[in-house]
Amino acid sequence: MNLETAREWGKEAGLSDDVEFVNNILLHGVNLFSYGTLAKEIDELRKDAKAHGIKFHKCGMAMKGKKCYFCEKFKRLKK
Repeated sequence: MNLETAREWGKEAGLSDDVEFVNNILLHGVNLFSYGTLAKEIDELRKDAKAHGIKFHKCGMAMKGKKCYFCEKFKRLKK
C-alpha cells in the first residue's frame, strides 16, 4: 500500500492528516489485508511514508511532532 491509498481510505474514515492515515492502517491492517499480504502492505506503507517525511517511533507508530501519541496515551492509562 502506498501513502496516497492510505490518504484516500483515511479521508473516507473522516481523518485529516498523513500521520492519522498511516496509523489508521497500522492499527487496522489485520482487518484490511489477508494474512499472506499483511507484512508486505505494511512495509510498503512505512517505506512510502518515510519517503514523504513521516517519522516513526520505536514502537512502530507514525509520530506527530517529537512524541508518540500512542505511547503517551498508554502511559497515562497505566497510572
